[in-house]
Amino acid sequence: MIKRSLLFGLYVLIALAVTSCASKKGVATKSDLSFSDKARFDDFYFKASKEKVLGNYTQAAKYFAEALKVDPKSHAVMYQMANLNMAVSGFNDAVYWSEKAMLTNPDYNYWYAGQLAQAYSKVGQYEKSAQVFEIMIDQEPAKSMSYEEASKQYINAREFKKSINVLESYVSQFGINEDVARLLEGLNFEIGKNKEAIQWMEKLLVTKPDDNRFKGLLAESYMRDGQMSKAKSIYLQILKETPANGYANFGLADLYKKERSEDSSFYFLGTGFKDVEVPISLKMKVIGSFLPYLRTDPKMLDRALELTKTLVEVHPQEEKAYLTYGDILHASGRFVEARSEILKAAEIDPSNINIWRKLLSIDDEMKNDSFLVSDAKQALDYFPNQPFLYIVHAFGSYQLNKFEEAIASAEEGLEIAYLKSDKIDLLTTVGDASYELNMFEKCFETYDEILELDGNNDGALNNYAYYLSEQSANLDLALEMINKALEKNPNRPTYLDTKGWVLFQLGKYDEAIVFLEKAHGFFTRDAEVTRHYAECLIKVGQVEKGQKLLKELNK
Repeated sequence: MIKRSLLFGLYVLIALAVTSCASKKGVATKSDLSFSDKARFDDFYFKASKEKVLGNYTQAAKYFAEALKVDPKSHAVMYQMANLNMAVSGFNDAVYWSEKAMLTNPDYNYWYAGQLAQAYSKVGQYEKSAQVFEIMIDQEPAKSMSYEEASKQYINAREFKKSINVLESYVSQFGINEDVARLLEGLNFEIGKNKEAIQWMEKLLVTKPDDNRFKGLLAESYMRDGQMSKAKSIYLQILKETPANGYANFGLADLYKKERSEDSSFYFLGTGFKDVEVPISLKMKVIGSFLPYLRTDPKMLDRALELTKTLVEVHPQEEKAYLTYGDILHASGRFVEARSEILKAAEIDPSNINIWRKLLSIDDEMKNDSFLVSDAKQALDYFPNQPFLYIVHAFGSYQLNKFEEAIASAEEGLEIAYLKSDKIDLLTTVGDASYELNMFEKCFETYDEILELDGNNDGALNNYAYYLSEQSANLDLALEMINKALEKNPNRPTYLDTKGWVLFQLGKYDEAIVFLEKAHGFFTRDAEVTRHYAECLIKVGQVEKGQKLLKELNK
């Protein structure tokens, strides 16, 4: 229980007149008001309350302000003003009105005090918040929440000893439980009182001496204090009674890790993973500790693979297990197996779009357009309003030379796309696929549409210029566009090739060879770039070199 001197000090701080009797939340008594003023007050208060319920906080505040003009001493209105400010994150004003409500009210009010305590917390005045909660403890000692909140606020203020005092009062009032015992343990460790910290775990175990979980908590406390032999003795005792106990196995794994006995640590870790009672979230946290080492330590990778394989065996209905196994397989470069595990996750929870994103990412990394198309198509069954899935499906279809399918998918996506970037991606596929189908007019119209959306899109400028050059159409415009693209990316090989080819089509062979030679230097094995370069070599008189390159292309 808190001391009266502490209470008095806080009362002085906020000028509160607090008595030991509690009043109910509600409209203040207005005995000094005339009948007409009381009617006006009630009218404003009713209108304000109605607007507050409707979420019209500004209008509600105006009506409450009018009510306060009629009765300046109404602590109920002050409380409501504080409440409105809390709702719109006006925490400094909430503190002001909460303090006024408590100052004006002659009686202790649970709701007023609670709101003031929360307002203090919101503005970072954690110790004041805790002190108000202690007032609430003094007034209503049977309310456990006030102890919990006072303790939390003292922790926020890093007043750990005061938090311990509040929690000890809680134990005196309600008895010990796991949450409070663990909090007391942690706080005592924090201030260097290790013996007292361990004693709280010992007291908890007394309440259920056969509870293996509580035994494990005591063992963890011993480990934290460096008493490894005592911790090991408890864990071994648990395993003697229940050999499959995952928590005890995890505890021993941690103990041996601290002792740098890596093989023993991993043995108990693997055994702990086989316990279905250990939450998958804890197991995934353990696997997470392996991630930084997967690409640099083959042994850690093998162990992570072993643990995640156990994970899916023990939790076959958890999509997280397959996703985690898939991630580890992915990290090891085993893409086909990784994809298989992620597909299993998708079967369990097809409504999780992040699973499909991960799957499509692996398809792309594998450069397998067939997988990309089939997985995107399946994902669209569940997410028909996701433009990126149409982008992926259309692109994959284009890569597979399924141009009609690519156009159909892209145009379907355009019906729902609203982001400019998504529209450009979809239109690009429409334009490119149309060109491949010799639908040149549609291709050019589509690229016109892209450039209307983004006239500086260098990718579109390059593609459009290249398609025009291939058709020997509007070459001056093509040159203008590729020059604009090169202003943004002056050394991109594909753009250099396009400019060279446009100049070639314009008959400017000496200028063209400069750009085509640069492009070929980057892409010596690209057939299209090599063909352009070879044909230009022939035009500038280097016939033998040009013909040699063309022969090599035809091999």
